[in-house]
Amino acid sequence: RFILDGKRRFILDASQMSDDHSRFDGLSSLISFTGVSVPARARFVAKCLGSTLFSSLTLGLVAGQSGALLSCGPLIPFLAGSWAGYTWGIVSFWRQAKTKATNCARRYPKILAHSLLTDFDVEIPTNVSLESTSQESYPSDKVSMEAWINDGGVGRLSYAVLAAQSCDEDIIEMQKGERQRIVEAYSGSSDSNSTNS
Repeated sequence: RFILDGKRRFILDASQMSDDHSRFDGLSSLISFTGVSVPARARFVAKCLGSTLFSSLTLGLVAGQSGALLSCGPLIPFLAGSWAGYTWGIVSFWRQAKTKATNCARRYPKILAHSLLTDFDVEIPTNVSLESTSQESYPSDKVSMEAWINDGGVGRLSYAVLAAQSCDEDIIEMQKGERQRIVEAYSGSSDSNSTNS
């Protein structure tokens, strides 16, 4: 988008430009571009299917081509490659989703707790601290959100992964705002340096 300043010039609004380009980052962004609201579970399943399908087909086709050049033929290497690609895709996707959830719990525990409560009706106990500080600074009766998730087993981790998917767009918006403030601070300091010289 362009905005008009007082001198009748068009200036590109950088925050709007980054928002417009963020719509095309992936399948879920393309769906959100249409205005349809997709639940976190459906986004997780769609991303998982896309990831595993791509890795399964890629490894399967490469193994099948390699088998066609050898005496064993293409079919068995294709099946083995597809199986290995699917396994690799699903494991790497789970690791990525788990890392995203634990990072969200570490950096944005209040947002994750809100998403857990409102989207999945998972209440956070009172002994869980919702402050994003290091574990050493907690009182002995408090635990971090990240430790609470990790100590809760697969069920709690699964809900945390879905909650992180659910609040992902809000966190991206916060990070964009932080980045914009940093850029404006640099722009302000460079403007004051140019007027001083």
